Amino acid sequence: MRFGETYRSCFEEKVFHEARALKAEGVKVFGVYCSFTPKELITAAGAIPVSLCAGSEKPMEHAHLHLPQNLCALIKSSYGHALADTCPYFHAADHLLADATCDGKKKMFELLSRIKPVHVLNLPQTSVGRASLDYWVEELKSLVRLLESVTGNTVTHERLAREIRLHNAFRAKKREIYELNTGEAPLVTGSEIDVITWNTMFDCNLAERILEMDEAINHLKTRARDEGFLREMRPKPRILLTGCPVTNKKVLTIIEESGAVVAAQENCGGLKTLSSLVPEEGDPLRALARRYLEIPCSCMTPNTSRLGLLADIIQRYRIDGVVDLTWEACHTYNVEAFSVREFVQERCCRPYIQIRTDYSQNDCEQIRTRIGAFLEMIATATCRRAACAGA
Repeated sequence: MRFGETYRSCFEEKVFHEARALKAEGVKVFGVYCSFTPKELITAAGAIPVSLCAGSEKPMEHAHLHLPQNLCALIKSSYGHALADTCPYFHAADHLLADATCDGKKKMFELLSRIKPVHVLNLPQTSVGRASLDYWVEELKSLVRLLESVTGNTVTHERLAREIRLHNAFRAKKREIYELNTGEAPLVTGSEIDVITWNTMFDCNLAERILEMDEAINHLKTRARDEGFLREMRPKPRILLTGCPVTNKKVLTIIEESGAVVAAQENCGGLKTLSSLVPEEGDPLRALARRYLEIPCSCMTPNTSRLGLLADIIQRYRIDGVVDLTWEACHTYNVEAFSVREFVQERCCRPYIQIRTDYSQNDCEQIRTRIGAFLEMIATATCRRAACAGA
């Protein structure tokens, strides 16, 4: 069993039992569907947040009873699990927190409210300007009132400040795992990073999670002294995976099975949400609102900060090529792919490919063929850069 698989099996079982024990004691669980929801507010209210976006195609037959087939796979999978009651995390949730990041999700949340109570967080259309920040602060105040009502606990400035510090430490530790891939040779595969950092679990003991990630980091650092491992990793093309959330792992898996390493992921749950910390001075609620509103998601317009983040990642992680993952019917990421392609190719001088797909396995061989050709393109581009440098 590989390191990532070992870590996942131990981690999932332990965290699930911890959360179940706390729920039995009366602790409330809030299901979360997006990175814009500040988990600090949930934990400051003495509750447990759990991420609910799903990555399996299995529940979609249930979702198609209510939802159109040409809808985003992430939405259909999440709703199908809820409708069929096949997700233990959804089953454990007492209340659902739903960010209005796209029209498909907004309308799905209306149907979801027939199953469990839903509180919608209405994001502004843009993250630019004081008016948007003021609006988002008011949305978060509304969320605080809900959390206090459901849990019976008060979200004080002291509690919130404490949770901000803890979540900042958690983000910094996750970022430290990614940074193992900034050196001469990457020390951790994208699949391993995904296992260690992806938040599809109950966040009920972050201090312990930080210690566990420290253990993982110490293990991974030993690879820097393993010449056999380094010889294997050095020639692998370093890929930046960007675009939609990597809720389904088939594209990530195909890239690495094809001989590359996904050295960095900019997607939700990856470096997009780890690039900055919440300021720990001043009004904690406003600081929280500002930091979350700065997440460079394609639902915002304009979203130029995403391009700046991509440029920084490409340089720091020595990226050889960019794969832009777009789930079918995710219109914001699909439209934004034009700007990303232009920026990556013309400003960053790196090969780029967009993979549009869904959760089915039907197109895996087609994707494998395209990724293989893309890696050949990277090898050619790398040789040309080396020749130019030598000249």
